[in-house]
Amino acid sequence: MEKLMTTLIRRRWLMLTIFVLLSGIGIYAWKQLAIDAYPDIADVTVGVATQVPGLAVAEIEQQITIPLERELNGIPGLKIMRSKNFFGISKITLVFEDGVDDYWARQRVLERINDVELPFDAKPGLDPLTSPTGEIFRYIITGSKNLRELTDLNHWVIIPRLRQIHGIADVSNFGGITTQFQIEIDPNKLSKYNISLQEVTESIENNNSNAGGSTIIRGDLSYVVRGLGLVRDLQDLGNIVVKTVGGAPVYIKDLGELKYGNLERKGIFGYVDDEVDYTDGVEGMVQLLRYENPSRVLEEINKTIAELNENGLPEGVKIHSFYDRTELVDATLNTISHTLSFGILLVVGVLIIFLGSPRGALLATITIPVSLLIAFILMWLTDIPANLLSLGAIDFGIIVDGTIVMMETILKKRENDPDAPLDESNIAKRAAEVAKPVFFATLIIIIAYMPLFAFDRVEQKLFTPMAFTLSFALLGALASALILIPGLAFVIYRKPQKVYHNRWLERLTDMYKRQTEKLIAAPKKIIAPIVAVLVAVVVLSAYVGKDFLPPLDEGSVWLQVQFPPGISLEKSSEMATVLRDKLMNFDEVTYVMTQTGRDDEGGCPFSFSHTEVMIGLKPYNTWKDGRRKEDLVADMAKLIATMPGYNVGFSQPIIDMVMDQIAGAHSDLAIKIYGEDLTESRRIAEEVVTVVENVEGSADVSIAEEPFLPQLQIVADRDKIAQYGLNVADVAELIEVAIGGKAVSQVFIDSRVYDVICRYNDLSRDTPEKIGALLLTSGSGAMIPLSAVAQVKMTTGASMISREKNQRFSTVQLNLRGRDLTSFVSEARSKIEKQVEYDHSKFQFHWAGQLENQHRAFGRLAVVVPITLAVMFLLLFFSFGKFRQAGLLIGMLPLAVFGGMLALVLRGMTFNVSSAVGFIALFGVFIQNGVIMISHINNLRARGLNLKEAVLSGASHRLRPVMMTATVAVLGLLPASISTGIGSDIQRPLATVIVYGLLCGTILTLYVLPTLYYMLERRNLKNE
Repeated sequence: MEKLMTTLIRRRWLMLTIFVLLSGIGIYAWKQLAIDAYPDIADVTVGVATQVPGLAVAEIEQQITIPLERELNGIPGLKIMRSKNFFGISKITLVFEDGVDDYWARQRVLERINDVELPFDAKPGLDPLTSPTGEIFRYIITGSKNLRELTDLNHWVIIPRLRQIHGIADVSNFGGITTQFQIEIDPNKLSKYNISLQEVTESIENNNSNAGGSTIIRGDLSYVVRGLGLVRDLQDLGNIVVKTVGGAPVYIKDLGELKYGNLERKGIFGYVDDEVDYTDGVEGMVQLLRYENPSRVLEEINKTIAELNENGLPEGVKIHSFYDRTELVDATLNTISHTLSFGILLVVGVLIIFLGSPRGALLATITIPVSLLIAFILMWLTDIPANLLSLGAIDFGIIVDGTIVMMETILKKRENDPDAPLDESNIAKRAAEVAKPVFFATLIIIIAYMPLFAFDRVEQKLFTPMAFTLSFALLGALASALILIPGLAFVIYRKPQKVYHNRWLERLTDMYKRQTEKLIAAPKKIIAPIVAVLVAVVVLSAYVGKDFLPPLDEGSVWLQVQFPPGISLEKSSEMATVLRDKLMNFDEVTYVMTQTGRDDEGGCPFSFSHTEVMIGLKPYNTWKDGRRKEDLVADMAKLIATMPGYNVGFSQPIIDMVMDQIAGAHSDLAIKIYGEDLTESRRIAEEVVTVVENVEGSADVSIAEEPFLPQLQIVADRDKIAQYGLNVADVAELIEVAIGGKAVSQVFIDSRVYDVICRYNDLSRDTPEKIGALLLTSGSGAMIPLSAVAQVKMTTGASMISREKNQRFSTVQLNLRGRDLTSFVSEARSKIEKQVEYDHSKFQFHWAGQLENQHRAFGRLAVVVPITLAVMFLLLFFSFGKFRQAGLLIGMLPLAVFGGMLALVLRGMTFNVSSAVGFIALFGVFIQNGVIMISHINNLRARGLNLKEAVLSGASHRLRPVMMTATVAVLGLLPASISTGIGSDIQRPLATVIVYGLLCGTILTLYVLPTLYYMLERRNLKNE
């Protein structure tokens, strides 16, 4: 080792050149990294959507969803399949195991659904390849144009232009009016001319086409032959001949009214901010292609929006963006840069104070940018994005620990002999003494993060990038400490120079040595405090609340609002407007957006009684009276509670979509009640709601599925249908086309395409009696009323049916406020078992959501942490060469837990995956400091010092490096432990555990470790 160090010191300028080159590559790598606020925590998911306009929920489930589910069962790698059935649409979500390739999964699903023949010409399609975290941009179109024109601009100008951007999965429209060419037929006129509905639809299809006649040659020229018969406008459509009666043609226009109409509206978009107030507007939603770089795509989106606003839209029309992920990314990066820059300044200050050498402190600080830039290179090569967790959890105090030990050792040599020049061999010898413990200590810290690599699903995607990034940075720091720093330190300290003597540190060292001497003189006195600490650890561990994750603050609020079931779209929109105006009155709010119902594509397949609300917030540092987001949410909940008819659940945009994918519910927790009987399942769910609402900590409790709603059923009588020479298909066509309205053809105008819809006029189908009077045409030409072959009746039926694992279930969804997850679930589960009666053979309960994630994550930790400790034990053995010394350090780890647990309790935090990661990091740093001290004591014993002298001298010699490494590690993460900015929530528990755990752990390292080491080695000497 000494020979290697001598070579590195002699080739110091070559080493510096290599590191400068690596730094340049690191700067380039940083510019190539994908930058986002949070990691993509979604599973590999494939969504299958099938629209059958007008089809009731029961038929959607029975004839569309179940056949598809049967075919999709058993796809390799499938974790779970769930579906939601709404009026006119089936949505199936397939969640795959981690590691399954997205494109592979989509191909397997596509192969399966292509084999299924569905009724009603239904064609299932795959959702875009995006993620629940992939919605990165929303905009509203403003201007003097009417709603129809604004919708057309969005459909045919803006969306096609945005879809050209590489990295966008889809752009969808919400709200507005989708234009159609409509034919509203008067059934009396069909009777007058003895024309059937089928003849009308066939005439339209047969009279709307172009033809190609190849080419003809005239002279030297070739002419393309085109037959033009496409309908171009309403006049062309009206002039289509259906039939000739008495020698006179009967045109489409003779049978009813032709007009520019619109697709039956299923949703309304509303928006208000300080500049814009739209009760009925047009919105665009941009989704990121999964695994693309969001920062680059967002830059292209904003550039394209600016171009369209300048010269791509009619005068007076503008695209007004209101949700731009760039703002969240910038806010998160600001939080990271603030905590990191403040941490760096603290580290530099501490090094100057302890080392007394500004040049030495700045030299040690070089490790920070070097290690970061090397980490960027490795992140770039391994496709790890930069985000809050991958960068924000880096503790520069831990990063510079190895360099501090190396610098302190070399500086100590200069301090011991300030007037003598240092040669390369002297520095190499000193560096070689600490190189091995520094190497093993760094390796142990990296190994300490091994449990993070064993995580699954959400926690893996959150924390594994952090583990990789920190490991990369530690490798860069290790390379810097062992390869670069010795040579540069030799340049700084080789000439004789005046050395700064830190008087207070010298006095502290003398005092520490006396205290240590007293302890090892009566080492058994330390047993009682150790036992007390262990008891406190057990008590605190039992007392502290337990959760899955702290909330990931996105700087906005998302509401799921349920209005009274069966409400009309117009009334729902009216209630949404009232809600927007009320919420906009809060000073902290910048905008309020509402999405009532669903979009035309069925991406948000909700009923009229469901509204989603996005609330933009001002920067937290502008809020008055120190208000927090929790205070605002509480005030909003209190206000809405006074508004009758509003049932609201609070969340955030990204996490709401993620939880919907993970648990199938828009909430922190979901209680799923599996059972085929929807009526009984609903009763059980209502009783569960009553019980859970009375459990402390519950909030936003509701049933995800709407209750049964009124239906008009047309029940075909097969005997009567046969008597009149009809088929069930004739009845189905009358229902589908005449009542529901069906697209029978299309009109092409330039690059735009519009559906041609055929249906009976409103007056002929607005009551059950009129629907029963509608006429069918038999094979003989006789006109038969619908009521003669079918029963038309009013009843009730399901408005939504949820399925999972090929069976139905109902969902009670709820959020938690002011209480930890574990204790809440324990109490709620007990009360449900006692107070809710149900048939256990027909219905089963399952808790999903954060609880499911918590059990999985903590289960993994329970297995992997012992394995990690075993690996660390082996590394310690290889470092010390003695099992007892390795066991001593590992055995002290429970004591190191005390400070972190106490801090969690005192700060009102919970033990969650983030704080668990903090404990893992704490173990690594604690063992690192232990390695530094024990290695030096062993070296002194190897030089001939007796046990007592070696312990006293070794402990006092390592006081400064241990204090420096602990202090810089603590101060490096102190800003993160107290930060309150966007993105700080996930950092705070982790940083809190490390900061306060190290404060306690340092005392253990300085006092308990030497004492126990002395007791252990003294007994060993006696036994020998």
